Amino acid sequence: MKKSLIIIVSICLINILQLKASEPQDNAVKDENKEYTSLDTALMNPERVYILNLSFKDLKTLPEGVTSLTNLRELVLMGNEITKLPESIGNLTNLKKLDLFNNKVKSLPKSFDKLQNLEILDISENGIGKIPEEVCKITTLKRLILSYDDIKSVPNSFGNLVNLEYCDLMENDLSKLPDDISNMVKLKDINLKRNKFSNKEKEKIIGLLPHTKINW
Repeated sequence: MKKSLIIIVSICLINILQLKASEPQDNAVKDENKEYTSLDTALMNPERVYILNLSFKDLKTLPEGVTSLTNLRELVLMGNEITKLPESIGNLTNLKKLDLFNNKVKSLPKSFDKLQNLEILDISENGIGKIPEEVCKITTLKRLILSYDDIKSVPNSFGNLVNLEYCDLMENDLSKLPDDISNMVKLKDINLKRNKFSNKEKEKIIGLLPHTKINW
């Protein structure tokens, strides 16, 4: 009888310990999935902020405090009037997604290439004019969206983006792409609609990207 009681008590203790051990993990999962839409609220517990969405808030600059959220993984800033990002953007080394769709960003700070975990970058409809060299140094990128940006040329370093799987360059002023794009062996889909490629250049690009779906 005593032996049975000891076994029952032991099992209960193990279950209680397992339950307590799982609580922080469950909280962590909830924190990672929570999207903050207020910077003031996010700054109340900055180390637990993983997703911040400040879309359509008439922002002219990136608010102070955003770059102190060093655990941030997703930053969405679409539909604002931001003209440039601060050098402190380089502090967000855990960032995996940055959405700047429909802003007025014309260039990127030198510190931008510190975002070496970035996988998704959208700078479409900014009129940025060219593909920044800082972008071409982020070899972790998987999705890059630069449509409607008045881009006239693509740098040779663009071929450094060897992990890129999707690229959108629609509605620019491009007439050619560098030969180094052949390094993009993981590129599955590229959108080149509404540019200025000649038939000869199209044939060359097809040859450089034989396993990529090209949308003309």
